[in-house]
Amino acid sequence: MPSDPQTDPDQPLVRLLYTSRATPECLADLQGGIDALLATAQRHNPEHQITGALVAHKGWFIQVLEGPEDEVHGLFRKICLDERHCSANLVSEGPVETRDFAHWSMCARQLSSLDARILAELDRNAAFDPADLPESQIMELLHAVAAASARTS
Repeated sequence: MPSDPQTDPDQPLVRLLYTSRATPECLADLQGGIDALLATAQRHNPEHQITGALVAHKGWFIQVLEGPEDEVHGLFRKICLDERHCSANLVSEGPVETRDFAHWSMCARQLSSLDARILAELDRNAAFDPADLPESQIMELLHAVAAASARTS
């Protein structure tokens, strides 16, 4: 659900990017897990001025969170405790001037054959590991997912 949050001027705006592995239990119903995550995020995030995007691919999650520093860090602590995934790895975190995902309380997508252009770029190597991708490529992926989500919502 698109949103356009106002950021608390008393807190710096930050962007936090991380990767994690889906647990076998989560993979058993990945789309159900993503749908549940989206429902929670769409209730929680607007109130806390958080925006972002998540992609699931080959057992990996890649997520970006944007918002007031305290809110983003608090949410990330909760996310790290979520039993749907493990091995959370912080890729980057820091202040930003503007949001890249301002119109999304959270968009999420499990990549499928409908995402042929995105998959062609990701699947150049047989094994997909976001740790092998530079931050700029991960952000391009998340932007592509947000654009694809906008076209299909």
